[in-house]
Amino acid sequence: MFKSLPKTSGAMPTWKRVAIYSAISTLLAAIVDVIVYLMGGLTDVLATLGWGAVRMYTPTVSALLVAGRRGVKESLRLGMKVFILYLASPLIAFSAVLIYLLIVAPLGLLTLEHLQAGLPIILAPEALITLMLLSAYISAITINTLFALGEEMGWRGFLQIELEALGFSPAKAALLVGLVWGVWHAPAIMLLGYNYPENPVLGVLLFTAFTVALSFPHAVVRHVSSSVIPAASLHGAVNAVWGLTIITTRLPRELGGLGPIGIAVWTIISLIFYLVLHRQRRAIS
Repeated sequence: MFKSLPKTSGAMPTWKRVAIYSAISTLLAAIVDVIVYLMGGLTDVLATLGWGAVRMYTPTVSALLVAGRRGVKESLRLGMKVFILYLASPLIAFSAVLIYLLIVAPLGLLTLEHLQAGLPIILAPEALITLMLLSAYISAITINTLFALGEEMGWRGFLQIELEALGFSPAKAALLVGLVWGVWHAPAIMLLGYNYPENPVLGVLLFTAFTVALSFPHAVVRHVSSSVIPAASLHGAVNAVWGLTIITTRLPRELGGLGPIGIAVWTIISLIFYLVLHRQRRAIS
């Protein structure tokens, strides 16, 4: 496949560091969730944006506490390759949405009613979807990347590399990162109904499976670029565009985009990446 990225921060990797990092990042996120819960929850868009901005930087704070500034700084490499992948990585999320739509459309589960609602004019389905995707792409490479960097400097900037330094392959490390990533969301799902307002307990299980399926493509773009910035633009694209799977499907989210179908789609994407990289490795060797 590809070689593990070199460990750059000074301290030796240990399971203790992994456990401490995972615990601190989840605890800090839970504290943010409790404060917002006690203040009345995610009552409006502004409150949600503020909560998201603070919460998404708890993995970075945890990485700084465990690994120091040097390791975090080195994950923010710049360059032309990074810039190109920063612009291209969101297309992975758009491809995943396309696969999702190709699955649900033949089953008669596709609807554009919610997309049309509130628009001053009725647009053709092609024009409507194009407009939504363009808007999502712009969000993905701007504000969403800025927010997602807070997570990616922790997940892919520290934890992925730490696990690889402990001897895990990039693929296996990505699965473990995805597990921690999902558990990190658990307090928000349970306390604030994040993503699963009607089924929070089931939501924790489903979203953890979702982040596990989602993790490997993020690890790949982080490896190929040697920077977390393309991973952040991919992460930002998922946050920007994946909601379309919910509002365009005649299925509850627990079955559709945030359920088995969505998990299956990202598993397909991850398998494609894995097989392509495995074939390239065999061709080189």
